[in-house]
Amino acid sequence: MDQTPDQPEVLIARNNENGQVGAVVGQNPDGTPKMADPKSTPLSELIKFTKGQNPLEAFMSNFIRQAKNPTLFSFFKLQEEKYELVGPAMADLIQSPGDNAEMLKPYEVEVKAPAQAEKQPQEQTPEQKPEQSPAQSAKTAPIDPQRIDWAKIEQQWGIKRDDLEKSGALEQMLYNHKSPQLFTVTPQFGDEKFSLQAKLSFRTNPDGSYSLVPHFIRNEPQLDQEFKGYTFTKEDKAELHKTGNLGKVVDLADPKTGEIQKCLVSIDKLTNEIEAMPVNKIYIKPKVANIDLDMKAIGVLKNGGLIREQHIELPNGAKFTADLQYSASKRDIVFVNSDLYRHNQAQEKGEQQQARDTWHNADGSLKRLERWCKIPLNEQQQADYLAGKKVLVGEGKDRFGNDCTIYFQYDPKKGQPETTRVYPDRNKVVGVAEESKTQMAVNNDGKTNEATKNMKEPLQRGQAAPKDDNQQHQQKKPKGPKI
Repeated sequence: MDQTPDQPEVLIARNNENGQVGAVVGQNPDGTPKMADPKSTPLSELIKFTKGQNPLEAFMSNFIRQAKNPTLFSFFKLQEEKYELVGPAMADLIQSPGDNAEMLKPYEVEVKAPAQAEKQPQEQTPEQKPEQSPAQSAKTAPIDPQRIDWAKIEQQWGIKRDDLEKSGALEQMLYNHKSPQLFTVTPQFGDEKFSLQAKLSFRTNPDGSYSLVPHFIRNEPQLDQEFKGYTFTKEDKAELHKTGNLGKVVDLADPKTGEIQKCLVSIDKLTNEIEAMPVNKIYIKPKVANIDLDMKAIGVLKNGGLIREQHIELPNGAKFTADLQYSASKRDIVFVNSDLYRHNQAQEKGEQQQARDTWHNADGSLKRLERWCKIPLNEQQQADYLAGKKVLVGEGKDRFGNDCTIYFQYDPKKGQPETTRVYPDRNKVVGVAEESKTQMAVNNDGKTNEATKNMKEPLQRGQAAPKDDNQQHQQKKPKGPKI
């Protein structure tokens, strides 16, 4: 990038002793630079240097004169007008100046120590600490797998530690990432256990332990709902559907603290979950496949933009042309708008549909069910179900222990079987008596009504309000969805 002499410039400094990188906003009494985070500090707070007035030379001279050991700091100059775009990317590269020496060389400001400083005994030179790569420093402390209750996770979700380790997912999950692939979890709802597909991650509990969090597949991303205080426009939705990435930085509110953060937004293509990544936590490697990225390109990517029509060569020999873009879901650069991308997108969509489709075979036909509500089905019952008929399963109990007759039938609109429970005092299989509709909805469909939503006991026939003082007392704290 050209450094035009008459353009105002700013400085980004690195403390070579502790690795701290910051934009220069002033000078401390001891001569060392006063630094601020380049990823969040606005340009207005930085010192600007114009070479025609020589303040840069004056600053450097003053710094070298006052600082006890000027060689502890490295300085890199950048044009003022490009600070907001390139500054955050440059800050990442400066964290590993050795690895990125060639890229940083045009921006480096030479700092020569005074002659007397060069004559100081070597033992007075501060000890150099091992340098961490930006990728390492960007990661949070890993989760200790020994503090995870694996027995509870296996009992609750059917997930074993060995399975996560063999798949390679555990290593990423221990760094607070989601598993890159789907796993089959077996949660139990009421008296039924289900097999569902989900990505997995860990959540920190208040006591310091960790719980497993499944990210279940959704039918589609919830783009019509507000996301962390942001409302998606028509153009936003089109872009997310097209590439999976919003393609721009937006202000999002942290749901816990309310803090506003600048973030990139993407959709997880396997689960349809909307995800965000704060810009100040994004790290982009200077090389993707065979493509070397300069600081301008990294700045474009951090702002959600595209690096267009790159000729990609993968280690496996695959060659194609694609655009590069950062994905908040994958936390990495992805290839978009290419033949390979469209192929992978179609493949992911097929895997997603297959994972979601618990009730169908690969050809779209219904899967044969051997039992329903833990009651075995004979061949005739299985055949009737496959034919789309309502099937009498037999006598059983609902989730509150009430006796009932159980029927089920495939619902083509919902794409899954639906259960109908008929109680001894009902004569009809289809339909519910008017006076029992509230009882049926609350006791068996998991819904609530305003008058009884906090009551712990199942409703009796015809009941739509608390029946005694005890139930009225339970009803004081409202919660739950309305019916």
